[in-house]
Amino acid sequence: MKTLIINILIGLSFFHCFGQTDNEGKYQFAKDVFNSKEYVKGNYDRFSGRIDSIDSNTFRLGEKILKIETGNNELRKLIGIGVFNADEIFGKQTTKKTKAEIDSLSQNQKVFFNLTRNDSLAVCCFESLEKLNPNPQTKRFKFWVMKIGVANPTEYYIELYNDKATKETELDEFIENSKMSFYYKGTLII
Repeated sequence: MKTLIINILIGLSFFHCFGQTDNEGKYQFAKDVFNSKEYVKGNYDRFSGRIDSIDSNTFRLGEKILKIETGNNELRKLIGIGVFNADEIFGKQTTKKTKAEIDSLSQNQKVFFNLTRNDSLAVCCFESLEKLNPNPQTKRFKFWVMKIGVANPTEYYIELYNDKATKETELDEFIENSKMSFYYKGTLII
């Protein structure tokens, strides 16, 4: 019996050596995105329209409404000062219909409309990808976006660039002086 338990423990530790750790798995897709041909550094302007704070977690950027998870101060600041440019990430045109127009759609049309809808979005799981930052002037993040009528969120990636940042620059100061330099619509989270 003692030999069996020892063999099981050795076997489990052997399999663990070849498995991914949580951090490696968590960063792998993002790492692939930032190392792919899709990654082209740009220089995106801040949102130039009116930004209204509806409440502490909901913002209106022009015709788009973004609701963010409670307590995410970095994302709140990015949206509030326009660095997180919803028009760049989700498209300048706002797909909007009245309730009567939505009610007149067939079930298939409603599904398609909800997949392309960008007038009211929920953003959560905003997370810094510290291990993927190539230098102190660049910070990379991932987040999830939920659309009305769509059960699963979509993962997105953004990169911020601040040419004046150093290793000592605090995140709040970094965000204040940054611009979005890359965004990518990733996969549907199942």
